[in-house]
Amino acid sequence: MRHLATAAAGIAAAILLTGCGAGDAGKTTAPTSKNGTSATSGSVGSFEVETALKNADPARYSAEITTETYAGSTLTVVMAGRMNFNGPAPTGKLTLKTSESVPEDQAFSMETILLEDASYTRTLDDDGAAGEWQRTGLDPASTGLADYGAYAQLLLGLGSKARKGPEEVDGVPAYRLSGSLTQDQLRTVDRRVYDRMRTEGTQEFACDVWVNESGRVVRFEQWLEVSGNSGRNVVKLKNFSDPVPVSAPK
Repeated sequence: MRHLATAAAGIAAAILLTGCGAGDAGKTTAPTSKNGTSATSGSVGSFEVETALKNADPARYSAEITTETYAGSTLTVVMAGRMNFNGPAPTGKLTLKTSESVPEDQAFSMETILLEDASYTRTLDDDGAAGEWQRTGLDPASTGLADYGAYAQLLLGLGSKARKGPEEVDGVPAYRLSGSLTQDQLRTVDRRVYDRMRTEGTQEFACDVWVNESGRVVRFEQWLEVSGNSGRNVVKLKNFSDPVPVSAPK
């Protein structure tokens, strides 16, 4: 547990900055439905996932997002907020906080504002007091990030082996796709993930995507390795709506 918070922050940052992290850690548990048991085809209403993705509204939208980050099997960081998608880059406001499993001297709480060309982050203390905002510029040439739907399309391209069938996610009918994606597959879809994989020598990573009838991804799971630390991110998206305004802090 010595460097748990540091590892967790790196894993969380992977998904925060890229829209999806990358790694070659093996799956340790099977994805489950809301009642804790693996869902099977036919357990909920079925639909054509290809048609749903093809007909998904291309307009910008927002969604509530919650990401649970695990180091091994231990929950370490929870990220939550509302994000805008289908733009040049994801934007939004998020909070990140370590779980009770993280030692007190490694715990942190912070909030982040993501813009298309920069991110702003500040720490929060136990009393809710905030530190100074710190700006980090983003390379405009690499801000064209893929959304989760692009990953669903990649998994569809793997053929029948990736099609796991209909499942229910928080009471919503969805279709689950599962498989491993390679460096080359990510090269033209998500350049940041591709560059990160090349830097760390990662050849492929595993992920699962659940798509609803409207072609929106409602759940995303990834198994990754960051700086030698194996982890998992579980992303949940709900309450889809119009884009929300996001601006730099004053």
